[in-house]
Amino acid sequence: MEPRTAVPNLTDRAYATIKSQLIYLDLPPGTMFTEASLARELGISKTPVREALARVRREGLVEASARSGYRVTPVTVKDARNLFALRILLEGEAAALAAQHMEDPKHLGVLDRLQKASYNPKDVDSIKTYMRRNTEFHMTVARASGNEHLAAVLEQILDQMERLFHIGLALTNRADEIIHEHTDLVKAIVSGDEKTAREVAVTQIRNSQRMVLDALLASPRLLSTNVVAEVSPRAAVKRTRPRTARPRTTRPRTARPRTARPRARRRR
Repeated sequence: MEPRTAVPNLTDRAYATIKSQLIYLDLPPGTMFTEASLARELGISKTPVREALARVRREGLVEASARSGYRVTPVTVKDARNLFALRILLEGEAAALAAQHMEDPKHLGVLDRLQKASYNPKDVDSIKTYMRRNTEFHMTVARASGNEHLAAVLEQILDQMERLFHIGLALTNRADEIIHEHTDLVKAIVSGDEKTAREVAVTQIRNSQRMVLDALLASPRLLSTNVVAEVSPRAAVKRTRPRTARPRTTRPRTARPRTARPRARRRR
């Protein structure tokens, strides 16, 4: 008897569809919508849509409004910087640990298969396939580190960054560069070179950060929908600093010479 495969329920299917629309900008940042409108579009009842929206809301992709339904959260440069900073800390360590502990041939086989994955920036399906393979590559490195908690946290961060990563890939062709970076990382891990593995992982993430930030600030479509630029601390201080009143310069008064008035004579 063949084992039964789990059939996704309506909530799971609604979640997958809605999240895909959010990641690939079919629902651009700043878009307002309701449960009813989304249910009509998907051809299902509002209950599974509501449950699916609760999940993407927890992931920070939408926010609820009591009066107007839901709004797709804006893409912020600050969030992008913060998420990449976390990736640098986690993936640099994961790569070094993987170089130290890499023993599972299954992990080596996955990395060897995925290190040359590529994409066409003009083909949405190509980008989708590449994103899945790229996530699998980085998660394989994390699992090879032997630290399950590190891998679990990194998986959450990569999940939150899917929309950002798609924006960068759709507007930039770094396919050859990424292949070179992945190949160098696998070589360092296989050879047990912890220092090089960490350096290659960090360099790759910094390059990816530059790609995403450049794409965010160079796309008229995104800027017109909702990309919130980061305000520099200096500009913020300048904006909030109260105006100081200029001290008044008082000129010394020159005393006028008094003219003595003649006293009136008293009458006797």
